[in-house]
Amino acid sequence: MTECPESSTNMTNGENGENHAPAATIEDFEILKHIGSGAYGEVAAVRKLNGCDTETIYAMKVMEKRRMSKHKDMVEHEWKILTTIHNPFFMKMSYSFQTKRHLVFVMPFAGGGDMLTMMENECLIEESAHFYLCELVEGIGYLHEKHIVHRDVKLENLLIGNDGHLMITDYGLSATGCDAEDAIQGVIGTRHTMAPEVHLEKKYGTSCDWWAVGITYCDMRSDKAVFDGADSKEYSDSTAKKRPRLPKVLSPRERGFVNKLIVRDPTQRLGNGPDGTATVKAHDMFKGVVWEDVLAKKLVPPFIPDAEMISTFKCFPEQTKQTKFPTFEHPVPLYWTDIDFTDPSLCNN
Repeated sequence: MTECPESSTNMTNGENGENHAPAATIEDFEILKHIGSGAYGEVAAVRKLNGCDTETIYAMKVMEKRRMSKHKDMVEHEWKILTTIHNPFFMKMSYSFQTKRHLVFVMPFAGGGDMLTMMENECLIEESAHFYLCELVEGIGYLHEKHIVHRDVKLENLLIGNDGHLMITDYGLSATGCDAEDAIQGVIGTRHTMAPEVHLEKKYGTSCDWWAVGITYCDMRSDKAVFDGADSKEYSDSTAKKRPRLPKVLSPRERGFVNKLIVRDPTQRLGNGPDGTATVKAHDMFKGVVWEDVLAKKLVPPFIPDAEMISTFKCFPEQTKQTKFPTFEHPVPLYWTDIDFTDPSLCNN
């Protein structure tokens, strides 16, 4: 997905280069509401105006090319994962295209919002948190099977889909090709859920995600931080030296599980090694769980956004940041090659 001075006219989708459908353009969508702002772009809820998915609401992420030219590797990395991932608990790409000034990613709309916003009202009871934990473990395990480390597991990156099931998102910081536990190095992620070995700039692997799962589970159950610190150094010292302050509401089963995940030595952490996901699933925390049912979404969600919530974007806070959603010019020939994508499953309906 490198930049080129001229347009590319042979964009294809799907296997064997088969062209399933014409590329989408901005004119195929109606922008409904600005629902989010990030470091690299703006997000809006949009409605599809034509095709087999007419009237479907999507989330549209818009990035300015001039800004993203400094982050081409990251954009290409996220685009590749979004267009190739096949797991029910991960956000995937529905469409991608470009205008003269913008790159546009269109993804399924998660009408339940993110879990951080959900936690602003009240923390979850054990039964509800356990439901989301099962789907999170299934999703992270899938990534690790593909030799991908997410590196930014946190409440903000866990969305609630229209069906009430989990949707893990944001792969911009993830690392691929991780075949060993010491395959990566670099302080990347969010301080709050970052494992000690990452803070300390040591080499690390998939087990850093399991530390983050442990911290994130505590965040589902309580608004009190397990570790704290006014800045990165203080937080790093806290995770490396201080005793974790687990939520008082945790049951013995939960406490035993979290204590196995937030182990400072990654080689001793639950989930470490090539069979890591299997060892996590075998913990007493998941006694009686039928993982085939989890994967098939047969478990009943504790919360399902209703039609009114979805159509009125009730689960999304009003945007206070003074950033207007970008206006678009008419589509023009491509300037980034291989950016056009249409999810083949949409075209086969």
